[in-house]
Amino acid sequence: MHAFAAHLARAWPLAKRDVMARYRGSVAGVLWTLAGPLAMVGIYSAVFQGVFKARWAGTGGDGVDFALRVFAGLVVFSAVAEVATRATRLVQDNANLVKRVVFPLELLCVALVMQVGVHVAIQLLVLGALQAVWGGGLGPSAIWLLLAVPWLVVLMLALALGLSALGCYLRDLQHLVPLAMSGLLFLSPVFFPQSAAPPVLKAVLAINPLSGPIEAFRTAFFGQPFDWESAGWSLGGALLALVVARALFARLRPGFADLV
Repeated sequence: MHAFAAHLARAWPLAKRDVMARYRGSVAGVLWTLAGPLAMVGIYSAVFQGVFKARWAGTGGDGVDFALRVFAGLVVFSAVAEVATRATRLVQDNANLVKRVVFPLELLCVALVMQVGVHVAIQLLVLGALQAVWGGGLGPSAIWLLLAVPWLVVLMLALALGLSALGCYLRDLQHLVPLAMSGLLFLSPVFFPQSAAPPVLKAVLAINPLSGPIEAFRTAFFGQPFDWESAGWSLGGALLALVVARALFARLRPGFADLV
C-alpha cells in the first residue's frame, strides 16, 4: 500500500502539470472539460428526441431523464476515448523522460489516467448535481460508485499501458485508434440501455469492455437494474487486461529509447 501511494505521489505532479498546461491562458479554465460532453448531450438529445422521438427504454422519464442518462454514458466513453487516443503517442511525447532520465515510465500512464480522472470527477459532480435538482435525487444505489469508479480506472490504465507500449512500435495506431473510438461510440450503450438493444447488438455489447462501466454508473446514479453476473465476467476481463498490458509494457519498454 505504501508503494502504491508513493507511485501516486510521484505521478500527480506530472498530471497536475498537464492539466495546468492544457488550460493555461483560458478564461473558463478547467470548466472547458464540461463543454464537450454537455454539447454532445444537447446535440444528440435534440436529434434522438426531436427527430426520432426517442425515449429511454424501461422508464417513463422526460427529456431531462434521457439527457442525464446519455450524459452518464458520455462521461465514461469520453474518458476512455481520451486515454486511448493520447496513449498512442504518450511515449513519443515524453521523449525527454524516456531518453535522458532514469524514470519509471509506467508513471506516465498513471499520470495520464489521473489527469483524465480530474475531468471525470468534475463531470460526475455536475451529473450528481443535475440528478439531485432535476432527476429526482440520488438514492442508496449511489454506493455502487465504489465499484464503478475503480472499474473505470482499471480499464483506462490497461488501455494507457497497452496502447502506449504498442504505439511506440506501431505508429499507425495514433491514426487507427481515433477512428475505432468513433465507431465504438455507437456500439456502446451510450444512447440506449444494454437491455433494449436488438439481439445482434447485444452480442457486441456483451464483449464491449465499455458496457459494464457505463451500466454501472447508470445504476449508481439512477438506480436502474444491472446484470451483476455478466458484470463479473466484464470486470474480470478488465483486470486481466490490466495484468497483460502491464506485462506488455515491461516487455517492450527496453526498446522505447531507440524509437522516440
